Amino acid sequence: MRSRPSPPQEIELKLEVAPSELETVLAHPLLAEKSHGARSQTLHSTYFDTPDHALRQAGISLRVRRDGEQRIQTIKAARRPSSVAVARSEWEHDVESDSPDYALAKDTALEPFLEHSDRIAPVFHVTTERKLRDIAYADSVIEVAADSSTIQGSERTTYFGELELELKDGTAAELFQLALSLSTAAPLRLSFKTKAERGYEAASGEQPTRIKAAPVVLKRKMTSAAAFQVIAVSCLQHLMANEAIVRRVPEADAVHQMRVALRRLRAAMTLFKAVVEDVRRDPIRAELKWMANVLGEARDLDVYIATVLEPARDRYGTDPSYQSLLAEYQKRRDRAYEVAQEAVSSPRFITGVLKTAAWIEAGEWREGSGKAARKLRDQPVAMLADEELGRRWKKIIKRGRHLVELDPDERHQVRIEIKKLRYATEFFDSLFKGGGAKKRKRKALSALEALQETLGELNDIAVGGHMDASPMADVIHWEQMTRVDSLLTDATEHYQKLASLEPYWRS
Repeated sequence: MRSRPSPPQEIELKLEVAPSELETVLAHPLLAEKSHGARSQTLHSTYFDTPDHALRQAGISLRVRRDGEQRIQTIKAARRPSSVAVARSEWEHDVESDSPDYALAKDTALEPFLEHSDRIAPVFHVTTERKLRDIAYADSVIEVAADSSTIQGSERTTYFGELELELKDGTAAELFQLALSLSTAAPLRLSFKTKAERGYEAASGEQPTRIKAAPVVLKRKMTSAAAFQVIAVSCLQHLMANEAIVRRVPEADAVHQMRVALRRLRAAMTLFKAVVEDVRRDPIRAELKWMANVLGEARDLDVYIATVLEPARDRYGTDPSYQSLLAEYQKRRDRAYEVAQEAVSSPRFITGVLKTAAWIEAGEWREGSGKAARKLRDQPVAMLADEELGRRWKKIIKRGRHLVELDPDERHQVRIEIKKLRYATEFFDSLFKGGGAKKRKRKALSALEALQETLGELNDIAVGGHMDASPMADVIHWEQMTRVDSLLTDATEHYQKLASLEPYWRS
């Protein structure tokens, strides 16, 4: 079998910006004074796919872009992300018309679909007013493209602004340094969404209500530093995908997924604590905690209403005091979601995410001097996974041995440790596939999930006791308290099952 040539790579950082703020960003001294080759373009792009969007499902985009009389066919193939800066395989060719030339798709990601090329047709159109300039920044040359775009799909037309920083020469790290400098002019929101993805949304009219985390794929010989970046980028993608939903509408499930993404990222920073140690690590973790907390009240109120107040309707639905209590909490929840929506649109949140991305990609931890630091970074992730999973497993077994005697706060800490172990298990899932690891892992996750859920119910009851001091709230809380003994019995059984299992990561 003949080998394919290595495709050229593009590395770019996408930043979403309000169209009205594009000129403000372009007026930044770095762009106004240190750029050269300023030029403008009006780009007309048509994206193609099959009726069932087979190319999209394969991570491929096919477009023909017209710039004046020039037409360029571009094929892009998304790769599993290992970096915040987008890295994609890309093939470009001049073409004669607004339709694809499939003869040019040989030895590209599109080649396997060519036998069905008769089914490929236009899906949506993008018109972009682009302002370009090249920046000599530090030791890099970076192309800055400010785009004001209109997407015409079959279901709707959308508008958006975007700043793309494409590395022409130098280091990806300096992309972030430039982005952070430009963010002083206007909020620049980290974006992983391509124009193609925006176009498919306009074409389908679909509005997602939540997006779960994608699986993380690691290799056993991958360095711990590289593995952390893969995991952290996955968490950021998960966060920003749901952030886009929450900005549109304060959807409860999307808010919950944002909190999950933030918890996963903080858990990853704890797992790789020694690897990513530098002066920015703890301030970054603190800012991520602020983000999670500002989203937390809405979620806590949602859970309390759904698990405590709503089930009490059958018994107290006609009682005016119950009606008043429920209405008050619904009002508090609605306001909490408004606060969450305001928070994700705030400069603090937007800049905090960008700083986090810059730290993941270019933090001092990546270049820390000293033999010990290099050894930690270069250690195969399989070794770190074995150590961390074992340590966390032992900690849970030790702390959970006397669940009944623990106070609510101590039980809650056990639950947090379980959650961290579950996240670690998800992160390292691809490292332990052989032998009986898969079966043992399934049993372990089942036991961990059951114990976490039961401890979560116990914690909800404990928290509910502090939610309100009204007589009706007290009545409902004491009803909940009657469940505690039964839940503790269940928790003990789940713990014993967990403690009897053999750790799955050991061969």
